[in-house]
Amino acid sequence: MQNNRVFIIANSVYQLFTAIHMRRTVLKDRAAELLLTDMTPGLSAYRSRLAEAGLFDRVLLGKTAEWNKKYAAAKGDALSEGFRDARNVFRQALSDELGSYSEIYFANFDPFARLLACWYYPLPCTFFCYEDGFSTYVIDYLRENRAPINCHPEGIKIRDKMAGVLLYEPRLAMRGDRLPNLRLPKVSREDESLKSLLNAVFDYKKPEVTGKFLFLEQSFRAEGIPTNDISLMRLCQQAVGPGRFLVKPHPRNPENLPLQLGLTQKYPSTAPWELFLLNEKPDAFTLLTVCSNAALTGRLVFGIDPPTVMLYRLFEGKVLWQEDAVLHRYLRKFQREFAGKNYYVPKTGYELKHILAYLGGRSNEQRG
Repeated sequence: MQNNRVFIIANSVYQLFTAIHMRRTVLKDRAAELLLTDMTPGLSAYRSRLAEAGLFDRVLLGKTAEWNKKYAAAKGDALSEGFRDARNVFRQALSDELGSYSEIYFANFDPFARLLACWYYPLPCTFFCYEDGFSTYVIDYLRENRAPINCHPEGIKIRDKMAGVLLYEPRLAMRGDRLPNLRLPKVSREDESLKSLLNAVFDYKKPEVTGKFLFLEQSFRAEGIPTNDISLMRLCQQAVGPGRFLVKPHPRNPENLPLQLGLTQKYPSTAPWELFLLNEKPDAFTLLTVCSNAALTGRLVFGIDPPTVMLYRLFEGKVLWQEDAVLHRYLRKFQREFAGKNYYVPKTGYELKHILAYLGGRSNEQRG
């Protein structure tokens, strides 16, 4: 009998959101198992509600963060050590034993995904990468000179197992890796059964907030990247007024620095941003961010057009160390071909203030 079982790895709440969506659409006729890793702290908390939903045959937990960190930049013999005893790694990292699968879906080309490719290399099991924000559109993770692991005979085996990349907008892809780009169906905001399922899994409750302008923070501090994002938050807060400005913290950042600095109230929800877009009016907030993919989610995932202000032209620092030029081409292409009428990319602080005033920020008289 042909194996029809798939295995999906989720390292973040956004990946879990998409994994559930895939399970109900492109994988609806398959037996499926899910792995929740500790790459995002607290992701394991969703296990019990996923079990209640009965969407997956098994929900495994994985402690992969420390192992990934150890081998992400390793090379030579140190990297070979990581691939030497896969069975023992799985035994220590996973809450249960792996099964037999025809396909494995993952969103990050991390060492653990590569170890799985080595384990299933001799078997008829194909690998698919799935949507994880702009990195999935712009980064060739398998390029030889990008990382030592891509020159390692075990680390690069995943390339032979790849069958494609699933994206909400395949036309935006510009990775250059020649992997087939496959379309993920958009999420329908009219699908009440999906909405109920996602709301139950993520325990979604409408955030009780008074702000109109929401800044979507990114994981710069978690990645150790020096930036001026706090200065940009302060500029936006001063332009619209403290009581109308709110920062949604990034779950991977170790501390809520904007809250500590008094730039924002505490954001009252841990549910993924996509749940807000699924449940509330598209124009409930004006979105502000450097270049968070969450600000593009409305258009890419749902086909809606929330008011959005992208600040990457005012940004000082690197977003993707090696692919910043490609990222800027991606953002320009998005603006040219996909963005709606409510999408703004200011070039100066002066222009930013006028855009925010136009979108409902306080007037010059109020600021004075």
